[in-house]
Amino acid sequence: MDKGGSPLERLARHFEAHNRSEGKSPKTVIWYSRVLKYFGDYLREHNLPDQLENLDVQVVREFVLYLRTRKKWPDRQCHLAEQNLRAISVQSYVRALRGFFAWLHREGYTRENVVVNLKPPKAPQKLAEVLTDEEVSRILACSGSDTSWGCRDTAVVITMLDTGLRLSEVANLTMANAHIDEGYLKVMGKGAKERIVPIGGLAQKALLRYVYHFRARPLNATEDNLFLTLEGTAMSGNAVQRMMSRLSRMSGVERLHPHLCRHTFATNYLVNGGDVFTLQQILGHTTLEMVRRYVNLASAHVRVQHRKFSPMDRMDLKKFRSRNTGLSADRRQPRASQHWPR
Repeated sequence: MDKGGSPLERLARHFEAHNRSEGKSPKTVIWYSRVLKYFGDYLREHNLPDQLENLDVQVVREFVLYLRTRKKWPDRQCHLAEQNLRAISVQSYVRALRGFFAWLHREGYTRENVVVNLKPPKAPQKLAEVLTDEEVSRILACSGSDTSWGCRDTAVVITMLDTGLRLSEVANLTMANAHIDEGYLKVMGKGAKERIVPIGGLAQKALLRYVYHFRARPLNATEDNLFLTLEGTAMSGNAVQRMMSRLSRMSGVERLHPHLCRHTFATNYLVNGGDVFTLQQILGHTTLEMVRRYVNLASAHVRVQHRKFSPMDRMDLKKFRSRNTGLSADRRQPRASQHWPR
């Protein structure tokens, strides 16, 4: 068999079958296939051959350069249509292509990994602003806790803020894996990896109240999801997102979304004295790379809090005068008649 003459479309199908057999999540499988489809569309639009022997690192680099100038939604008529793809999106495309070419090398399609030295473009590292205590109070106040949907929504929000669970993990949490009395949840995370996630006292109370007093009757005997709709069916990820959107409008916290709850949990966990290794286990990360971002978030949060609650700034020092510092408490500026020591 002439492997070098294999077209990209056929290789992409083989790669998709491999990913499914490896047990990768459906979203991951779809994403890889989508990126390879975009790559194939690029080759056709630019009249480039799509046989494996022609797919070298230079072709891939030119595709990455094309992505950096590609419009986000070229086929849509909206104010965002003219925006270019974000650098972080281009990074994900590059990672998908690196995974594909690494698979080609492992499977013997190529003698070497032709993109082994291809690095994703740098993206600005922005610190996400986590939810404040006041915003959390507003969100919980508007959800209500004396109705079936209100108690459920309260339990969902508190659980996400107390554990940092992903959206899919919340939606797929089952009664069998919710050991509420014992104070922990058994969660199936990315890559079909199961982990134990502890819950605090407030989350325990919210979950117990929901389960024993307000959880809807399951529509059928096989329904075991913890969080149900009012009709008794499993609450999907989309349903949780719609719930968050509703709470966002009602509370006025417009930036509320499921993943922000995860950021907020991780940041507060570190600010309150938690260690990064335990946080890594709770969040389900295989490496410390992602956890380091939360360390930066926590550090930024501490600096902001210090500005608000700096002990010296909050003291009443109107009558304070000091020869040593030359500071006037009224204006907080060095006196003109004094000089700083050299």
